[in-house]
Amino acid sequence: MLQKIWKIVTWRWKLQLVINAPFGVLWFVDKTNPAVHAFDMSMLAAIHAEWMAPMMGIG
Repeated sequence: MLQKIWKIVTWRWKLQLVINAPFGVLWFVDKTNPAVHAFDMSMLAAIHAEWMAPMMGIG
């Protein structure tokens, strides 16, 4: 069944699937692993606030 569907899909769609596959993997890891966000928060807390404020538009 999947082989029949894969034969119907054009080369452009296949190229898009190949290009977007790494982003799909990152999205899956983001949704299933809460430690990813814990790392982001610890990294943000370690950055000096005066350096980060202009980047956030509050400085």
